[in-house]
Amino acid sequence: MGEFYKMKLLPDNPWHKMILSEYTKYKEDYKPRAAAVTYLMYSGISHSASDDNYFTEDMVDSYANAFHVHQKPCKTAYIHKYWLRKLPYFYYLLLIAAPVDIYAHTYQMVLGEHDAFLEGGAFFIPYMVSHWTMLSYALLAPYVYQYAAIDYWTWYFQGIRLNLIMHEHVYRLTLRKLSLGYRIFEFSLFVATMWYGYKLLV
Repeated sequence: MGEFYKMKLLPDNPWHKMILSEYTKYKEDYKPRAAAVTYLMYSGISHSASDDNYFTEDMVDSYANAFHVHQKPCKTAYIHKYWLRKLPYFYYLLLIAAPVDIYAHTYQMVLGEHDAFLEGGAFFIPYMVSHWTMLSYALLAPYVYQYAAIDYWTWYFQGIRLNLIMHEHVYRLTLRKLSLGYRIFEFSLFVATMWYGYKLLV
């Protein structure tokens, strides 16, 4: 596909055909700055159509590099490359990918992607909500592939696209150039709003 991230898909598999179509169209329409997340989403759900318990070898390095970019400044590529080859994909996600992702995003919440305190301001929290929503979609992939009729796959892929669009918009807001004082003010205001909103509900 002439790109940094390799997408190894079966040409005669309807699930993979839909992934290729959606992935290509989304990149053309939105030219995402969060390209690593886009790749992780579509390459990850492609495993649902695999007969092998292990992630496709042809995509291991690309998948690990995408995680590395997504989790910067934490250097995680070597962890993903090693364990993707050692563990079945499900156990890799559960035992390696999830803990590493939690650590990296906790670090990013405090110091951002460029070691700047509260770099994302208030928008890092919605960014993470969007991120974990997409993870839920990814975890549903094996069940959609196995148990849903092909006619209903379109709804699933539309949900992924909508979440990627929201994720992209919020991600761009976390990359704004803000002064330290404004970042602290914005983040504190957001947390206070959420706290008082919670108090009103309970």
